[in-house]
Amino acid sequence: MSSSVLNVEKLSIAYDGKRGWQSAVDGVSLSIGQGEALGLVGESGSGKSSVALAILRYLPGNARIAASALEFEGHELRGLSSEELRRLRGDRIAAVYQHPGAALNPAMTIGRQIGETIMRHRPVRHEEARWRSAELLKRVRVANPERVLDLYPHELSGGMQQRANIAIAIALDPALLVLDEPTTALDASVQSEVIAILDDLRRDHKTSILLISHDINLIRRSCDRVAVMQSGVVVESGAAKEVFENPAHAYTKALIASIPARTKYHGRLAETGTTESTEPETAPNRTGRQAERQTAIACKGISHSFGDQPVLHDIDLEIAQGETFGLIGESGSGKSTLARIVTGLQTPSQGSVALFGRTVAPRAEKRAAGDRREVQMVFQSPDRTLNPRHQIGRILSRPLRRLAGLDRRAARERIGELLRSVRLAGTTAEQKPRSLSGGQRQRAAIARAFAGAPKVVVLDEPTSALDVSVQATVLNLLNDLQRDKDTTYLFISHDLKVVRYMADRIGVLYRGRLVETGSSEQVLRGPNHPYTSLLLATSSEDQASVVSTQVEAASEPKGCCFADRCPLVEEACRTAEPPIKELGPGHAIACYKL
Repeated sequence: MSSSVLNVEKLSIAYDGKRGWQSAVDGVSLSIGQGEALGLVGESGSGKSSVALAILRYLPGNARIAASALEFEGHELRGLSSEELRRLRGDRIAAVYQHPGAALNPAMTIGRQIGETIMRHRPVRHEEARWRSAELLKRVRVANPERVLDLYPHELSGGMQQRANIAIAIALDPALLVLDEPTTALDASVQSEVIAILDDLRRDHKTSILLISHDINLIRRSCDRVAVMQSGVVVESGAAKEVFENPAHAYTKALIASIPARTKYHGRLAETGTTESTEPETAPNRTGRQAERQTAIACKGISHSFGDQPVLHDIDLEIAQGETFGLIGESGSGKSTLARIVTGLQTPSQGSVALFGRTVAPRAEKRAAGDRREVQMVFQSPDRTLNPRHQIGRILSRPLRRLAGLDRRAARERIGELLRSVRLAGTTAEQKPRSLSGGQRQRAAIARAFAGAPKVVVLDEPTSALDVSVQATVLNLLNDLQRDKDTTYLFISHDLKVVRYMADRIGVLYRGRLVETGSSEQVLRGPNHPYTSLLLATSSEDQASVVSTQVEAASEPKGCCFADRCPLVEEACRTAEPPIKELGPGHAIACYKL
């Protein structure tokens, strides 16, 4: 490894606000060599992104920065003029951010956006810029790049949008690539592809990488070294494998203990301030659970299309009262569409939904008040579902009055109980969402979902944007509420560790079809549908398990929906849809080979 590409010594950052100067980063030092990947990990608010913004010289005007050195390729960044910074960014230093859609111009094609970056920094014509853009899309493993060049961002999946962002970032072969939570909203298979792309960049182009993430598994799989930040300070650093396998600092130990390792029946997750999981208060008997319980949700023949694009195909699904059913699959597989159909936010093209034996109207507004009260939903981003103008108390008061039928005084009293049930202080009722952390906002969203005492709660990626310690608090909370209220959960997540921990049973969706269902133990132990095997491999901590998943599939295959990607494919798979076989009690797989 040659001399450092990036050298940061004793970096401190403070922000000026209503309460005066607030320290965000205190004395952080780090270096990255050529072709090396350094991971920066820690909770929200630990100062990770502030470090990245300081390196990119993107700190806002109310920030104050101090450092012994802030050097890139031997040159002090703080001494550069605005014009020199503009030439440096995108050319020698590039960045990829958390939300791929927000980083792309919705009014420009992907080809034009990549080409514009090339033409701004290199003396090339439009034709050559387009050719280079296609080559860049090939480098980030995009199938049929010529077609993608002419598409707009809204026509791409989240994973494809992030690939386009990485293509723009590496267009000029930068020496340093800064990635700030690049895979937070992406499923396991796309995350695996991103890791493989980063490995290619380091091997073939000697690109240095600063990867900022709260996903410890991502850092473990893709970085040589790691620095752990807490409250603006690096509390531990070293080789990634050594730090995660033998953590020395109590905070690092707590972060690792917060990661779901087994199931909820083996104990609660460790939360901030503890380093050990604890035994559950009660250990429900899972044996024959569904057979003994009433069916809470029954989907019969659910199909749906957006225009001429099918997204769900003849879904039959039953979930028992008090059960957690985990739904997994890649982005675009139809998970969220099925969730919206169950809650009545989306009308299916065909099929019906029954709640506790009663077939309900397709649309929520057509359902009886009792049916609307029985089903509630928690979304991925509380920022988009909590009214920023209203105090939390008012946000909770609405469902208490409309769904629970409480008068104003009773609702006011109940708000305090709701906040305590999700471990929020009573004073939270007087705060607006913007004054709460991400984890606190999500707990407020959960409190709102439980305000009407629902029997069914649909959770669509409720923890994907949360760091591991806050995630542990939310998952423990959900299990406590379920145990107390006997609530049924339809739990959607791309994080298989979270699904393994939470779910009693699991369903695997691929291109709108349920290709496998079974108990958590059956699905995770196998034998599996080939697509389930791929998902399990991409979520493995073993770097060798990274596999290529990007394939240009037919718009609507005649046979098995997975035939174009399946390593076991035979001629019969391409001609007729495989039958559903039961490999064991409750374990069903749609595959010719099993």
